[in-house]
Amino acid sequence: MKAFALALNLLLLTLTTFAQAPKTIEVQVQTAAKQPIENATAELLRASDSALVKATITDKTGVASWESAAAGNYLVRVSSVGYEPYLSAVFQVQAGTPLQLPAILLAAQKNTQMQGVTVTAKKPFIQKLNDRIVVNVESSIISAGSSAIDVLERSPGVTIDQNDIISLRGRSGVIIMIDGKPTPMTGADLANYLRGLPSNAIERIDIITNPSSRYDAAGNSGIIDIRMKKDQRLGANGTLTAGYSQGIYPKANGGATFNYRNKKVNLFGNYNYAYRQIMNHLFINRNFYEKGVFKGSDDKDNYAVMQMNAHTTRVGADFFPSKKSIIGIVVNSNFNKFGRTALIKTDVNDPQYQPDFMFTSIGTNDDSFGNTVANINFKHSFDSTGRELTADVDYGVFDNRSLTRTASRFYNLNGTPKREDDILDGDQTGKLILRTAKADYVQKLKGSVKMETGFKTSYVSSDNDARFFNVYLDETVVDDTKTNRFFYKEYNNAAYLNLSKEYKKFNLQVGLRGEQTNVRTRQQKNDQKFQMDYFQLFPSAFFNYKLKEDQTLGLSVSRRIDRPGYSQLNPFLFQIDATIYSTGSPNLKPQFTWSYEANYTVKQVNFTLGYSHTTNPHNMVLSKILDVIPNFEIKPGQDSNITVQIPVNLKASDYIGLTATVPVKIASWWNMMNNAEVFYNHFSGNLGGAQLSNGKPAANLRTNNTFTFKKGWQAELNANYNSGGQYGYMVVRSQWGLATGVQKQIIKGKGTLRANFTDLFWTNRPRARVEYEGSYIENWHAYRDSRVASLTFTYRFGNSKVQQARRRTTASEEETRRAGN
Repeated sequence: MKAFALALNLLLLTLTTFAQAPKTIEVQVQTAAKQPIENATAELLRASDSALVKATITDKTGVASWESAAAGNYLVRVSSVGYEPYLSAVFQVQAGTPLQLPAILLAAQKNTQMQGVTVTAKKPFIQKLNDRIVVNVESSIISAGSSAIDVLERSPGVTIDQNDIISLRGRSGVIIMIDGKPTPMTGADLANYLRGLPSNAIERIDIITNPSSRYDAAGNSGIIDIRMKKDQRLGANGTLTAGYSQGIYPKANGGATFNYRNKKVNLFGNYNYAYRQIMNHLFINRNFYEKGVFKGSDDKDNYAVMQMNAHTTRVGADFFPSKKSIIGIVVNSNFNKFGRTALIKTDVNDPQYQPDFMFTSIGTNDDSFGNTVANINFKHSFDSTGRELTADVDYGVFDNRSLTRTASRFYNLNGTPKREDDILDGDQTGKLILRTAKADYVQKLKGSVKMETGFKTSYVSSDNDARFFNVYLDETVVDDTKTNRFFYKEYNNAAYLNLSKEYKKFNLQVGLRGEQTNVRTRQQKNDQKFQMDYFQLFPSAFFNYKLKEDQTLGLSVSRRIDRPGYSQLNPFLFQIDATIYSTGSPNLKPQFTWSYEANYTVKQVNFTLGYSHTTNPHNMVLSKILDVIPNFEIKPGQDSNITVQIPVNLKASDYIGLTATVPVKIASWWNMMNNAEVFYNHFSGNLGGAQLSNGKPAANLRTNNTFTFKKGWQAELNANYNSGGQYGYMVVRSQWGLATGVQKQIIKGKGTLRANFTDLFWTNRPRARVEYEGSYIENWHAYRDSRVASLTFTYRFGNSKVQQARRRTTASEEETRRAGN
């Protein structure tokens, strides 16, 4: 450890010799009477695209200052509560020359309440920035009363299939983060967590399709970062929120945030509660073949009602021992209770397409999830050139337990019992512990080159125990074919280096990340062991060229990896009904992606052309259970057409797509944001002799309209269309939806009342076809509780002065994301 510390000090000392002297920009902000304004927010913007370079606040004398990133043209934007916002003219910064700008005079607002509404209206539900798409949940009327998963489904390029797998631009392998930290679950567990996370706790969602080498290399289709609300005002303040929604079933949410900030400490926290009762009515038609010859079919009617109680908390503190150092502590916790009751009716047909028999099933879940992740972080700024060191240490524990029962009764066509009942009870427990640490260092080198470098190490271990019991009239017997215990360990070490430089007409960034991974698994049953060790390099490069003052061309390329989630590797066999099971695969390999993007921006209109190639892509498929589990016991009289859902690696997938983001100002009171994505996905693979080499064109179209009226009134209208497309062996059909809402500022601008109606015509219903040539065809469609009316009230209290907030990106980003996968 001493050797490591000495090496780090030597590294910092060496890099310091390349640091440049500060180049200061300074301006004083005053009232119309030329009195200084303290705590005004002042932002330094790049003139070419209005991108934020650095933000600060004015001191007691009204002075704001920045260290210039590089020579070039800039703007200054200033805002303060009670004053009209100000945007300066373009000014030029010369290399190495301090610049004193003329004083900025802010005019007092004529109508504070109305002006607040106007500023909010300028922040649309969806924004396209240089490196990401931003979904401003906080400013969306329609999102009030919704859950996080509802907002995601309305976000550009995001789809969620019948297995609750989240895809971006038609590809799975998305990193879902909360405040820069990946969520503790994926798949159905993640979907249930997001259903319990109310939208009123979310500020915005960032969608990043081509991250740099500073990010973990995981996530072949990109990153979705859900940023939670954090009050940024000085003194003591906070918000209170309560809402009620009614669809087919009721829903409710409530929450509170608090913040206390002074010069030495910032204390913050929030608590959110959500109760959601939702419905999923799924219809499935399954057809079985052998070498193309029809062998039978069945029709399933699955009506499931789910009830959730979710508690989400976040508490922390930032301490400022000096002007250059910050020490922070953050603890995030989630505690969810989830119940499900599914009534399933199945009609079975024989090879002559005639009714054979039928059975009914009742499936119940009594699940509980709990996780706590503690983070300690440190940041030190060495000087005014931007040279800084940050470090994080995380420790997290994730616990879950699931009590299940699947009971089926079988009947002949005349209503008499066909055979004995099939009852399976399950008691599944799991515990995962993650330990991660990382450090990042930033410094300016000679020639205005910016260097970013760092390392990360993590160790994740999990213990999953599943016990299943066959229940008979007079006894309960352990089911040895399904009972198992699964142990998992993963070690990951990574380091990266990024170099970037700003020129007069263009900027360039190149990066390289290396990751070493060691995986060890063991199944208690038959003492089956598996190990996988690999080292991979992940390069990235970004280039932006300013064609004209209002036109920019950008190019980027990166290589990424998507490791299997921990539950995807879990070999436990879970019963959905008497003929459908699901399981994981310990031999699932990571998938690798090369991603290329070219984007063109003219004024506020953006076009992005993207292409990516993925090897060994993950895909959830269906297989006859005896092909996967040869020792599976088929009871006398039991239907032999039993399938299992299992993740597999396909051979390859290719994506090519064009995305356009077009804002339109129809009138001073009407703003429109339009997003369109036209793309083509192609998949190749082989599953049990079923060859796959298919692709289909697809389109996602979305428009969001905001209307600002007098006296604090505002309205919103949102429409979306998804044409469907190819996703592995599945072809998804089209769906569309329309939502609207209205809001009113009340209580002198401190309160906001919102009412909305989502999926007005109940048309946003998923449907798809799955086909394995010569062996299996499935058609399914679902009705979900998506047509919902909501009423939400938010009240803001405390000091209204705003100070720049500190965002934390912790060490355990990817590991936390995969904890429930």
